[in-house]
Amino acid sequence: MAGELVALVELGSNAVRLLVARLGPGVGFEVLEEKRVQTRLGSGRPGVLQSDSIARTVAAVHQFLARARRDRDPRVIAVATAAVRDASNRERLLRPLRRKDGIEVRILSGREEALLGALAVQSSLRLEDGLVADLGGGSLQLTRLRAGHVASTSAVPIGAVRMTQRFLRGDPPVPGELRELRTEVRTRLAKALPPAERGEEIVAMGGTVRTLGRIHLAARGEEHRSRHGLRLQQPDVTRIRVRLESLPLRKRRQVPGLRAERADIIVAGAIVIEELMTFGGYYGLTICKQGVRDALLLRETFAEEG
Repeated sequence: MAGELVALVELGSNAVRLLVARLGPGVGFEVLEEKRVQTRLGSGRPGVLQSDSIARTVAAVHQFLARARRDRDPRVIAVATAAVRDASNRERLLRPLRRKDGIEVRILSGREEALLGALAVQSSLRLEDGLVADLGGGSLQLTRLRAGHVASTSAVPIGAVRMTQRFLRGDPPVPGELRELRTEVRTRLAKALPPAERGEEIVAMGGTVRTLGRIHLAARGEEHRSRHGLRLQQPDVTRIRVRLESLPLRKRRQVPGLRAERADIIVAGAIVIEELMTFGGYYGLTICKQGVRDALLLRETFAEEG
């Protein structure tokens, strides 16, 4: 078992993440190779995976695994999140992956996804009391921790890709679209968001919050500072959101710290994060750069310890 190689495939709503890692049982893991391919499985009509997104995903997984298997024989772990979980035609994606690459994809439930997010946070930032928020392309996972233990979890279908597709058509978005999006987010959060208790903050993960952190640091001339553990306050998020929503897409792509491939969905993502903070009464958030993939590898690494 020592030094076992694993290939991890994570089919997200915005992108597929692929990596090869070496496990050291009871010690940790070392990532040897990784790749991220934007496939937008969460785009299109709710509950339906689009043909072009399926094709991009199947091609990305096949190419990566073919290369990974050429010189070594890793054990493959494959999981999928909200876009696949919610899709009525998910077999159109899962069948070719099974046939071409011999992999069985495990579809994570919203609760499993939330628990993995909490594990990633606890392993790197040691949160005891507070809220873990993992915003992806399809959904927002919320996990409340009390004395280091999970008190509650919820999955809210307000991911950045999903909200962009449903509400934001203008370039830049018009006020009515922004109001409708914000109303939807508030309605969903009202049923799922635990209000902050005194002194509590959010630890947030996912591409949106990492991007907000990158934009924040770029504006301060601190591009090379790590975003892991970076603290953003409500006014920081609001300032960035106001700036981004006023820009057409071509100018948004030029904002320092904002990668072009995320420019079309960042406004919706920023609004979700802003509402999460203001509606729940959380004045600040701390960014965690780890995520589901790190938690899965940790779980495999320490599986023998129970």
